[in-house]
Amino acid sequence: MECLIDFARNRTGLNELAEAADLHLSASDKAADVLSCDSFSHFACDREFTYWIQQTGYISESCWHVGENLAWGVGEYGSARAIFTAWMRSPTHRANMLGAYVDTGISVQVGELSGRQGVSVWAAHFGSHCD
Repeated sequence: MECLIDFARNRTGLNELAEAADLHLSASDKAADVLSCDSFSHFACDREFTYWIQQTGYISESCWHVGENLAWGVGEYGSARAIFTAWMRSPTHRANMLGAYVDTGISVQVGELSGRQGVSVWAAHFGSHCD
């Protein structure tokens, strides 16, 4: 997924995103929340979408900008390519991937969601700190 996003950014003249361990952890925790609460939402488990990003310390600085992409799919519809394509077709998700961010963290967790087995839940967190 990171390669696909960086490819899209390069094609539009943008820099690649740096992998940030704290954003990777927050994305992983967010995807796990979606599955554990059985709630596909930016507010899964009744938490603001920034909850896990804050828990990892990424937004502890005084000036920051973050975004989140979520998606799910089963089988080939849960693959990196299928999710990337869906995100690129969505104006808000596309804006996050091609936005003025510097860092990213991406995770996929597989489990049961709304009674469906083998669901791949993708979470991508994007961020930047002010200079």
